[in-house]
Amino acid sequence: MNRALFNRRARQLHLWLGLAIGAQVGLWLISGLFMTWFPIEEVRGEHLRTEMEPAAFTNISDLLTPDAILEKSEVAADSLSLHFLLEKPVWRVSGDGKRKLVDATTGDIISPLSEEMAIGLAQSSYSGEGAIVSSTFLTEPPREYGRPGPVWKVNFGPDHAASFYVDASMGEVRAVRTTLWRVFDFMWGLHIMDWSTRENFNSWWIKMTASLAIVFFFAGLCLSILRVMSWIGQKSRRTPAP
Repeated sequence: MNRALFNRRARQLHLWLGLAIGAQVGLWLISGLFMTWFPIEEVRGEHLRTEMEPAAFTNISDLLTPDAILEKSEVAADSLSLHFLLEKPVWRVSGDGKRKLVDATTGDIISPLSEEMAIGLAQSSYSGEGAIVSSTFLTEPPREYGRPGPVWKVNFGPDHAASFYVDASMGEVRAVRTTLWRVFDFMWGLHIMDWSTRENFNSWWIKMTASLAIVFFFAGLCLSILRVMSWIGQKSRRTPAP
């Protein structure tokens, strides 16, 4: 194959590859730039969360013993921990696929959390300037929560709008979702070419497109080399011999 024919074929390959993958390459660049633009702490809404100071237990003798808590919770526990929930001492019990929150003084099961407690926990963890807009109990949370339910979704707004997800079984704020997080999540889906779950970055779509992008690069590199060689040849022909 002579140089002219090779040059023509390389140009055609580069053109068609550019048409085939140009849009996705553009999306890679745009989404990649967006995801590097914002600190990940801001994306996760950590700037809207208040770090609560752990309270000190004063009257330990007033609390039920772990054995009594295990008996009342009826859970074959592999994890048992003592915490404060809105100034109330509670035991978090988990095991055998079950999770329960137990009042440390009475032994009452207080999970799933009531709406009042979920709102109180969300408010005590929120540092923004918005007010509570709504609260919803969800047994099947949306994908953005990223965990199984049940969970309370407490929305704040209009200033510093955010959704606080409160684990209804263990009494914890497990996730904060903002508009920035949702846009970031959308951009991540475009970047890894997983438009539904946003989790699979080993799909055939991205493998195929990345492979074509490499071929596109080498085709452009060949064209650049041929152009430089042609320029050198033309220059040498124009230069008179000494």
